[in-house]
Amino acid sequence: MVWIVEKKVFHHRIDLGFESIEISIRVKFEFEVRQGAFVPDSILVQSLYNKQALEKRYPKLKKELLESRINNTVKQGIHNYLKECGYQDKE
Repeated sequence: MVWIVEKKVFHHRIDLGFESIEISIRVKFEFEVRQGAFVPDSILVQSLYNKQALEKRYPKLKKELLESRINNTVKQGIHNYLKECGYQDKE
């Protein structure tokens, strides 16, 4: 059993019509590898981005929708990373 810890920066882009913004998301994730195989239920994720600045500058952004889209970006980034490393099946 081996635990792997990775730190990555993922980017999420939002097009507001009048302006396009790119949000940098610092992500730390760790997962277990047992006998060379990724253990799917072992993944732990911590993400950080400047939510307060976004809310202050763009008060009409829907917070729940933003969170959901950020989480999707993080999940997709981690999925891509695991796939590149050979820990998940190629689709």
